[in-house]
Amino acid sequence: MINRLSSRILNAWYDREKHNRYLSQYPGSLMMKVATRKQNVAVIGAGIGGLCCARQLSAAGFSVRIFDKSRGVGGRVSVRRHQTDIAFDHGAQYFTVEDTEMAQQVESWLAAGVVAPWQCRMGSLDTGVWKPTNSETRHFVGVPDMTAIAKHLARDLELILQTRVTSVARHEHGWQLLGDEEWDLGIYDVLILNAPAPQSASLLKNFPEFAQQIDAAKFAPCWSVMLAFDQPLDVPWDAATVHDSPLSWIARNSSKPGRPTRPDCWLLQGNPDWSNTHLEDVKEIVMAQLISCFWEAIGLVPRPHRLADVHRWRFALPSELLEQQYLFNEDLGVGACGDWCVGPRIESAYLSGLALAEEVRKRY
Repeated sequence: MINRLSSRILNAWYDREKHNRYLSQYPGSLMMKVATRKQNVAVIGAGIGGLCCARQLSAAGFSVRIFDKSRGVGGRVSVRRHQTDIAFDHGAQYFTVEDTEMAQQVESWLAAGVVAPWQCRMGSLDTGVWKPTNSETRHFVGVPDMTAIAKHLARDLELILQTRVTSVARHEHGWQLLGDEEWDLGIYDVLILNAPAPQSASLLKNFPEFAQQIDAAKFAPCWSVMLAFDQPLDVPWDAATVHDSPLSWIARNSSKPGRPTRPDCWLLQGNPDWSNTHLEDVKEIVMAQLISCFWEAIGLVPRPHRLADVHRWRFALPSELLEQQYLFNEDLGVGACGDWCVGPRIESAYLSGLALAEEVRKRY
């Protein structure tokens, strides 16, 4: 159904382009000026940076279409659902705010009920001993799950989901995008890349200078394990960074606002080095090893779980950054944004998309 719907959308797009070419035969026509004044923008990747960029450009009058290979928006701001009462934020766990512009945006999200403060008991675990974090930093989460942020940014935008862009080519009239089986996804004046840096660089292999700039950003993988218990675990904290363990993070997902308190849901994340070493291991073995580390880290006797699941993030955390907020090449009409530009944080992704949108707006 998604593909049939996408085809109808694309056909409508082509009809309009045909109409514009007809009107261009009459350069004195006011209708022509109205019909062709919008620049067509393709955004590949519906992460926070891509959605923010798309939203800003759409508001500025650009005609924007977003492509993503997944079923939903958000990228690593993601949720895994199992039943009506079991869900896990198995990607990004929360976000913090440092920038004043981001702070204003978060205030509007708070007012809209899109996010809420996470009043969590956060700390660190070292050889089984938990120590609280002495910080006044506010932690925010999406409500009822982390994807609420992305869904809010994506409202009213044109999304083509479950569609993988396999190649891009630069022609006289713009960027041509192709999907699986050479499916023509249209021609666009501007191309924005928001997929993880290795995937974005691969798409631009025929434009090596720009691709090499993107490829300078590196990613580390992460294994995420999800556990649900019928009865809450007896620990006096909600989240912890973990030292001297294959785990790097443990959090009680049920402690976040807007989530059911039963069952007791936990999210475990392997540290980058361990995850990289075991990246191609059998999922069931990885899950068993990290669950064993979980019980050791929290100092409790293992008990049966109601549900267990595991997810492998190949591109989880930017490990080497570009140290610039975005990339843009005006001659090619191509830009790139994401948390891999300046910092592995939701705020960094949002500001990266915001800055790139402003650059495109000024150039066109």
